[in-house]
Amino acid sequence: MCFSDLRDVNFHSLLSDKGNICQKCQDQFDTIFIKYKFEGVNVLALYRYNDFLQSALFKLKGCGDIDIAPSFLNYHLHYLRSKYRKHLLIPAPSFQEHDEQRGFNHVEEIFKIIKLPIVSAIIKISPRKQTDLNPDERSKIGEILKWRDGVNIQDEQILLVDDVMTTGATIKACLKLIKKHQPKSIDVLVLSKARDKG
Repeated sequence: MCFSDLRDVNFHSLLSDKGNICQKCQDQFDTIFIKYKFEGVNVLALYRYNDFLQSALFKLKGCGDIDIAPSFLNYHLHYLRSKYRKHLLIPAPSFQEHDEQRGFNHVEEIFKIIKLPIVSAIIKISPRKQTDLNPDERSKIGEILKWRDGVNIQDEQILLVDDVMTTGATIKACLKLIKKHQPKSIDVLVLSKARDKG
């Protein structure tokens, strides 16, 4: 991420599938591992939302630097694979035209390193960006999300993933759709729980 050589040799680097982040950059991901309940569902947030995380997400989403996607989860990969090993992964949706312009869905790219089956079950039918809205407007996100026809998750263990959770409006709307389809269980994993400034 910082274009430095990957010279670190430590216990984690020996276990890692792919040494794709140096220790200096990894240390700037401020790991907090906050576990809490939201809408009756267990949520795990990995990092504090800081300038480094914001910048890294912009490089991925705004600049299309897909090569850095595995770096977000690399350090915690073995734990995440063990914890969620029997789950189906449902990414929080982004607008399809934005994914096509970028060439990839950034949430899928970040989380596919866990190697779970990915089911793009939820579709965003409008390009509305949550970051541009106030909390009241954000709460209406459910109006532009819909379930993809033919997707069946009944009796499956679901892992809903997203990059940043602020008000929780997107996660709440996604959970509402998922619960209608009778999964066995639902967990949520986000890179960061940001403070709501609205």
